[in-house]
Amino acid sequence: MSVEIKETSATLRTLEVNIPQEDLKAPFEKKLSQYKKQVTLKGFRQGQVPKAMILKQFGDSIRHEVVNETVDAVLNAELKKANIIPVGQLKVVKFNDDKESAITMTVEVEIDPEIDIKGYADTGVTVPQTAVHEEEVQAEFDHLMKMWSKDEHVDRAAQKGDVVVGNYLDVVIDGEKQELPENREFRSLLGESASPGFDEGLTGANAGETKEINFKYPDDHKDERYRGKTAQFKVEVTDVRQIVPPTLDEEFCQKVGVKDEAELKSNIAESLANQKQDAAKTKAINEAIDKLIEQNPFEVPNARVADLIKWSINRNVQDPKDAVEPTEEQMKTLAPEAIREIKKHRILEFVANKEKIRPAQAQVDARLQEMAKAYHIEFDDLKSHFRQSGRINQLREELRFQMAADFIVGIRPAAEESK
Repeated sequence: MSVEIKETSATLRTLEVNIPQEDLKAPFEKKLSQYKKQVTLKGFRQGQVPKAMILKQFGDSIRHEVVNETVDAVLNAELKKANIIPVGQLKVVKFNDDKESAITMTVEVEIDPEIDIKGYADTGVTVPQTAVHEEEVQAEFDHLMKMWSKDEHVDRAAQKGDVVVGNYLDVVIDGEKQELPENREFRSLLGESASPGFDEGLTGANAGETKEINFKYPDDHKDERYRGKTAQFKVEVTDVRQIVPPTLDEEFCQKVGVKDEAELKSNIAESLANQKQDAAKTKAINEAIDKLIEQNPFEVPNARVADLIKWSINRNVQDPKDAVEPTEEQMKTLAPEAIREIKKHRILEFVANKEKIRPAQAQVDARLQEMAKAYHIEFDDLKSHFRQSGRINQLREELRFQMAADFIVGIRPAAEESK
């Protein structure tokens, strides 16, 4: 038996395998003995079937099993000896079994190439400081007030900011009459809909009134079927409702978990500040990663790309049997982003290993505390669940990669303390 390993490329190894037929004799006899003990044929008790009959009926199957098992054993042993870790399945590109002298085959194995990332300790990319302005806080405050508002009936004509409730009576789009939905009722917040012309036609309407509204859909309407088209609506208005914001009294503040309006705005400011800073850090990390990718070119195995694309298009599939294979078009379209994600992962893994980055238990607990607060569950219960399910190790790995990402944009204290 002989195996020659060739370095075809940074991500590909080619194995030229030669297995003499003589090497199959012993495993074939062993497999034949197993069959002889197990096979039952009419007229013979189990284990008493003549060897010649077993060979006649099962000889080809036995040899096929022996060849497969021998090839697998040889390949696994040689790959292990050469310290080659396959990425994806091995690909047999040539196979010849003359059943006389030897089995010869050529096998291709994809691997992750070794990498040595330079310049990660000083990418020149840092996270800029961000600021939250008063008008941003006020805008978010107003948005929340709208969310917590109620609408109440008013006995007057509709105006901007009111909710108009009604029923569709007739709809014509570009001269073509449309079939009305089974539920013909609509609710339109005047000034907020995607069709300003429709809102304008309802402005000034009163409950009990029938209105005919003619307008043109915007060219950038969210539904491309209606963009730029003319519309004639006939509707009956059944109610006009005024938006009533909540009263910031003690009862309301207790309901939303603050003591007063000042604390609510303070919480909003803090949340916006965190969002802005997180966004700035994410942008900086991506800039640093792109810079390192450019400065440290390396190949990515095709199998890695295919696996990531398949995972991405099936990530929401509940039953594995419903998973689909990527199409050629999906592979072509999604490959560039998949390659970047794989390179990003490998770079951060390199940094984490090189810098011996490991999250401390306090950091793991801090992340669990954040999650417990977000999910409104007890910290100890969540921590116990993570430990029992094994997800605690996944969380540690996520934190390790985040700390490596922080490292390449100059955020060092957490990483350095973990050494």
